[in-house]
Amino acid sequence: MKATDQILSKRYARGYMDLDGRAFDKQGETGAAARIKELQSVRNAISQFRRLLLHPLVGHDDKSEILARLLSKALMTSHAAIFTRLLIRENRFYLLESVIEDCMKYYSAYAGIVSAQVSSRYRLGEEELRHVGCILSAATGKNVHISHTISERVIGGMEIKMGDLFVDATVKGGLERLKQRILAE
Repeated sequence: MKATDQILSKRYARGYMDLDGRAFDKQGETGAAARIKELQSVRNAISQFRRLLLHPLVGHDDKSEILARLLSKALMTSHAAIFTRLLIRENRFYLLESVIEDCMKYYSAYAGIVSAQVSSRYRLGEEELRHVGCILSAATGKNVHISHTISERVIGGMEIKMGDLFVDATVKGGLERLKQRILAE
């Protein structure tokens, strides 16, 4: 995605979440979560016709008509449908996925939620993942949501990526650090 599109996506997300230089609206967390769910519902309802809504030869009026037929009556009058029509009218419908991701990031920052990616050679049990989550929560002071992946690259231990932070708790990483200490002496 181009830098200009990333900037636009963030601006649209701030506008959709009603963040004009302040924190979330009076409804707080529940209102923000509801807005995101609404937008995701619209995205899911129109997902099969995404290519058609992105096609440059289909006019704005036709795209609005398609949107009206795909959405339920309750969803059609929602903020999410109005916002989606705005994206279509401005020829920026291609930003919808990115806007949803940015809305989630704003919400996570507001709610104190941090995502962590844990990679290990073998599947970790629920108790192990919960333990890692508790350690990370205590270290950051935030609520940590962990996603786990299996990586052939990790021989033993685990790698943790949380935002810009990378923790190498693998056997290979430990041996590398030991080697650096020995060479430094």
